[in-house]
Amino acid sequence: MLLSRDFTIETIRCRLRCVTESDIPHIFSASRYAGFTDGMLWEPPQHVQELYAPHLRTLTAWDDGVAYCFTIETKNDGIFIGRISLRYDPQQIATWNLGFWTHPVLQRQGFMTEAATAILTFGFNYLHAARIEACHAVWNIASETVLTKIGLRFQRHIPQGYQKRGEWIAENLLALDRTEWELIEAKK
Repeated sequence: MLLSRDFTIETIRCRLRCVTESDIPHIFSASRYAGFTDGMLWEPPQHVQELYAPHLRTLTAWDDGVAYCFTIETKNDGIFIGRISLRYDPQQIATWNLGFWTHPVLQRQGFMTEAATAILTFGFNYLHAARIEACHAVWNIASETVLTKIGLRFQRHIPQGYQKRGEWIAENLLALDRTEWELIEAKK
């Protein structure tokens, strides 16, 4: 399903919208915190200009309908919170991969759990996902907590999940199938 860049999702406290160039200084700011990108595939940029090319790739993926990356901001005053995305997995039918991060100054306030819950609804209802998966570095307990709170369940351990600075980072894969999500929704 192709979405307009004007598409938004609203929660009680958050607005999720397509990324814009105005987000780049906030991303750069987050990347200045020591260890911020340790659980991510990318390294912190040395200069803010390094973020423009990935920004354009993100917009192209949105326009092509293969990945939807949303900026999360506060609904009332537009304060940048972080990013959340769903990327289509071409190796698995109707499976989308979830990824997210919160700016360090706004972590531990429940924003990501709120946004991720909305992204599950988006994924299952709008994208017609059969399954949504997410991986997290085994040491990243905060990400694991968000994923389990929204209903994803442990599937398997991946000893060589991804490489970071020449070292393998072990990951855990969690997932939620549509039927499981529908049961969770029915209990609300």
